[in-house]
Amino acid sequence: MALAVDARTRKPRIGAGFGGLSGPAIKPIALRMVHEAWRAVKIPVVGLGGVASGEDAAEFLIAGATAVELVGTLQR
Repeated sequence: MALAVDARTRKPRIGAGFGGLSGPAIKPIALRMVHEAWRAVKIPVVGLGGVASGEDAAEFLIAGATAVELVGTLQR
């Protein structure tokens, strides 16, 4: 769970106050989990979480992912 606060309004940026953490902040955790899953199972593993560039996607493939989920627009 994460919290984001608007300094001007002094209120949470997320309507419920707290919410799930996503984006680049979770990439190191997601990479570790992909690698652990890759070592534990004999089925394809899909990497996702914090992918913002082609290099990020490559890191997931190196960690053991068979495919990488892309959401939104990648940076160029």
